[in-house]
Amino acid sequence: MMKISAPVVCLLMTGCAAELVREDARLVVVKARPSQTAQAQDVAEARCQLRGLHARLTTRPAEGELGFECVR
Repeated sequence: MMKISAPVVCLLMTGCAAELVREDARLVVVKARPSQTAQAQDVAEARCQLRGLHARLTTRPAEGELGFECVR
């Protein structure tokens, strides 16, 4: 049986998760694969909720990125 150390598992898991790239007053940009759109939505929603708003997918700023606008 092959053993994988905890740091390696953690590194592998974080490399595949949707993650916040940047945000400003208008846009939350999340790095995600096409199959991770729902996870990207969750990340953006959490950021927008800090301002009492909801995330709406509006753009794809770059390859592998999804842009969400925070709306009422």
